[in-house]
Amino acid sequence: MDKSRRGRIRRMPSSGSDSDGSTAPPSCKKKKIKQVAQSESDVEEEYENVEYLEEENNRSQEVSNATAPRSQMSRARQTNSNTSQRTSSFNLSSELSIPSAFDRCGKVISMRLTNFMCHSNLFVEFGPNINFLVGNNGSGKSAVITALALGLTSSARATNRASSIQKLIKNGEASATIAITLSNTGLRPFKADIFGPHLTVVRQIRHSSSTYDLQDARGKSVSKKVAEIRRMLLCFGINVENPIFVLNQEAAREFLKELEPASNYKLLMKATQLDVCTSSLTECHAQRRHFTQDLEQLEKKRDVVAKQVEAEEEKLSILKDKEIVKVKLEQCKAKLAWMAVTRFQEDLDNLEHSIKLIESKKAKLELTTSKKESSQASMTQQLSEFEATKNQILSSYKVQDEKLRTAKRAVQDILIKISSIKAQIGNAERRMREDQHAYDECVKLIGNYHADFKRVKEQREEHVNKMGALKKQVADSEETIARLREEQLQIKRDITSVQERVEALKNERVQLHKSKQKISMEIEELSRNKSNKLSVYGEQAIQVVHALRTQYAGSNMHRMPRGPLGQYISAPNPKYRDLVENQLMGCLRSFIVSSDKERQSLRTLLQNKFQGGNMPSIITSPFTDRVYDVSRNKVRPTTPNTTVLIDEISCDDPVVMNYLIDMLRIETVLVTESKEIAEFLTSDTENVPPNLTRVLVPSLGLEYIPSPNYAVYSTKIHPARYIHINVDDRIRQLHMEQRDLEEKYASLEMDYMQHRQVMEKTQHEIAKKVTMIGQHQSRNERAMQQIMELENFDYQELPEYDRLESHLAQSGEKIEKCKQEREMLEQKLNDIQERKSELEATETVERQALAEINHKLSTLDTEAREVESKIRSLDLHYEENTRNLQKTLQLERKMIEEKQTIQNDLEQARVEAQKVGDFIGTSQTEEKIRELISRYKSKIKQVEQLNYNPEEVERGLSKLRDELGLQARHLAVVDSVIKKLRMAYHQRAQLFQRSRHHYFTMVQFQFEQALAMRQFKASFETSDKDKTWKINVFPPSGNETSNARSLSGGERSFTTVSLLKGLWSTSDHPFYFLDEYDVFTDEVNRKFITEILIGEGMEWTSRQYCFLTPQDTAVEASSFITVHKLEAPDR
Repeated sequence: MDKSRRGRIRRMPSSGSDSDGSTAPPSCKKKKIKQVAQSESDVEEEYENVEYLEEENNRSQEVSNATAPRSQMSRARQTNSNTSQRTSSFNLSSELSIPSAFDRCGKVISMRLTNFMCHSNLFVEFGPNINFLVGNNGSGKSAVITALALGLTSSARATNRASSIQKLIKNGEASATIAITLSNTGLRPFKADIFGPHLTVVRQIRHSSSTYDLQDARGKSVSKKVAEIRRMLLCFGINVENPIFVLNQEAAREFLKELEPASNYKLLMKATQLDVCTSSLTECHAQRRHFTQDLEQLEKKRDVVAKQVEAEEEKLSILKDKEIVKVKLEQCKAKLAWMAVTRFQEDLDNLEHSIKLIESKKAKLELTTSKKESSQASMTQQLSEFEATKNQILSSYKVQDEKLRTAKRAVQDILIKISSIKAQIGNAERRMREDQHAYDECVKLIGNYHADFKRVKEQREEHVNKMGALKKQVADSEETIARLREEQLQIKRDITSVQERVEALKNERVQLHKSKQKISMEIEELSRNKSNKLSVYGEQAIQVVHALRTQYAGSNMHRMPRGPLGQYISAPNPKYRDLVENQLMGCLRSFIVSSDKERQSLRTLLQNKFQGGNMPSIITSPFTDRVYDVSRNKVRPTTPNTTVLIDEISCDDPVVMNYLIDMLRIETVLVTESKEIAEFLTSDTENVPPNLTRVLVPSLGLEYIPSPNYAVYSTKIHPARYIHINVDDRIRQLHMEQRDLEEKYASLEMDYMQHRQVMEKTQHEIAKKVTMIGQHQSRNERAMQQIMELENFDYQELPEYDRLESHLAQSGEKIEKCKQEREMLEQKLNDIQERKSELEATETVERQALAEINHKLSTLDTEAREVESKIRSLDLHYEENTRNLQKTLQLERKMIEEKQTIQNDLEQARVEAQKVGDFIGTSQTEEKIRELISRYKSKIKQVEQLNYNPEEVERGLSKLRDELGLQARHLAVVDSVIKKLRMAYHQRAQLFQRSRHHYFTMVQFQFEQALAMRQFKASFETSDKDKTWKINVFPPSGNETSNARSLSGGERSFTTVSLLKGLWSTSDHPFYFLDEYDVFTDEVNRKFITEILIGEGMEWTSRQYCFLTPQDTAVEASSFITVHKLEAPDR
């Protein structure tokens, strides 16, 4: 491969359009899940459909992730397919080879555009790695990236260039063609045995339709179906609608304009294709909800059929067991009769139990009333004995309480002594610790005294030397700063004149550019209207004249306004044509009207036609049919080679000629070729002819005013462009003017660039001086800070040596005294502790004795209260017990009578129950038995009335059971499908969340790494709930911003490219096209960003990059970089 390479861009003559055969693109059909049927076969078919839908969802999820590797099974199948096709594709691949650098499927080899947008026939041959497509605005760069998207099945709206694809056909053409050649050599070629090492996608656009054609390496058509092209793009992993792979002009300008959190989140989801996963998960959830609703409907149908089966089974049971129902009816009647017997027996048992209780109560009441007096006397005697015992116990209690109080006071006195001694011991230990610390410090100071003294002395000397050096450094820096400031002021004074010159050159460039544009527009207008002599006045003048002729046709023709006046005027002598036009220049484009009404009408017409400005003037002058007689006022030439200006002007219209006479006084102007004659006629009053106002010398460009106001003026005579001018001559004249302007513009541009370079160099020197001044000032500040720190340094204070030794001896004596005092206090504390233990034991014995006395008193009081309560009870309840005894006797007699009645009813109920049947035990209630009896009677009556056929009932029951079984199996299938969908949904949702977190983290990390190259920082706030991704950018200036409008143009472009690098790290793609990445940058930032993009391409050699820029790039072509220069197309 060559070491230096330039891009190949060829423009060819426009060829005719291809045949007009169109094929409508196939319509996409969505798979619909069939409704649940009532038969088993329909259930199985629906189950198969659901499984197929799951497989489709799995496949779509795998395809949506561009970075995820294909599954091993898919690779194995592809490997087997490639192995089987290797023999058949060998000849095609070896015969039609492509450069080995195109080692990846999907890279763009070349592109041909025919009649597309501004291109008639454009051919671009791309390099396999890094491409730069450079061209001025309007050269058709964006058309290349638009054609790439449209050629690979994208829509016109997705490119933001047109609402429909037909609007992209070049003006005046019937069709357009886009042909894109892609590499088919790599790990996963698409049908290599059919297409060969590369393939071509051709899209032909007509005003009525659009067709595709997929061609092999020989250019042979293989398929015209869009589905086949999309399968090829899917195989290569190409997605041109993803903005990070193909970023068009509009998207590039708006890419980071607002940094809206919701837009950022949406962009990242689309760039990583996670939005496709979100759609798939939503669809899966909707399908599961749909199946759940179907399951509920199936359960309701099953319940209805189950109830029908139950009713039919009961009907069949009634028909078969009619006699059994009658037996059950008799049993229920027997149960009901014996239930009455049981109820009477229970009532009798309850009554007998109540009678026994009453008899027991009667016996107690009789015993209580008979022993009242003897019990009362016994209890009174017992109370007297309790009182005597209590008095004895109280006397012993007082003695014991006094002993306990004495023991407590002794213990309290001992505790006070112990607390005092412990405080004295603590004080002695504290003094001993303080003295020991002072002793240790003195020992340490004595040991380090000589070393510390030497160290402090050396430290002082070192600080003095260092301060001297720092002060000298500060003085030198101050002199340098003063010198740099003087140089800076001088450079600023010099740059002012350079800036003024640059600004003047810039304004002159703008004026030249406007003049060039004006000449180009005039050439275009003249070329369109060559046959019309009025074309030199512009298309608007042609339209105005046509409108006036239409308006004043017929008898009003004489009233028609005259104009442009130049069309009525001519110069018979070609020598004076330029002079005549220069003298009449102010009125050649004007119009003449005869009244104010016509003036207003013409003004309206002119305003309508000349909407862009530069509207001709309107002159009001009387219309006459004869030219004025100027013989009396006309100047007479008195010298040879002299003529009157009016004689050199020919005008057929008297209105126009009279206007020239009235306003310009052309009959009083002389024209001569001799300067001496002009001076002779004007310098001396005696030689001035009558009525002379001016003398013109066209060959020298001079104009003389006669005496007594004698003056000479220099005038420049421009070539004629209105009077008697040929359109072709005028076009040639304009071309010459255009070339002169271009030469002047080129010279001016060179001068401008030189002055601009000087200014930039001077500004760089000023910035360098500022940096140096800042460095010296910072160095001075640090030096002054060090000087202040050295002057305020706190040196170690060293005490006197003799005082340290005396203090050491005193501390040793104090420590010994404190130790002796502590030993004495500890001995005294031990003695007091022994005494305290003896007194506490005595106190415990006395407290136990007092507690025993208290227990005896409480027991005696309790017994006395009980005896008193019994005495009061005997007196209070005697009469009440007597009344209760009488009531109890009456109740006993009544219950005995009731018992006899129940016994009689019991015997009668037993006799009636025996008549109905034998005894049958039951746990059912009477209401339940009566309900069963009523139901059995109803069933018997119903069967007797309806007269069902048992065989028909059995057949209907069999059908209902079959239908119930079918629905149960159908229900199980649907339930299994729902469970599988639920499991699949949750698994994929978890995988999606992990993938989303992974992608967001990867993009943020790569984004921060790219920003760090220029000391930028960034922070992120992600909310999956609100679907927002807030980006905060911190430029080196320190201002936090989350809005790109607060960034400069260079910072905005750098941030955009950094974010793109982060997004590129998440998804792999064969090619990346980026349009106008440097539209807002200056030269420095553009160079830095370009180096970043080149570094990205160098790092990822398996990818193809194409960067479009309107700026001229300084990147040199190499074996790795291809530069395409795109010239302006022929429009």
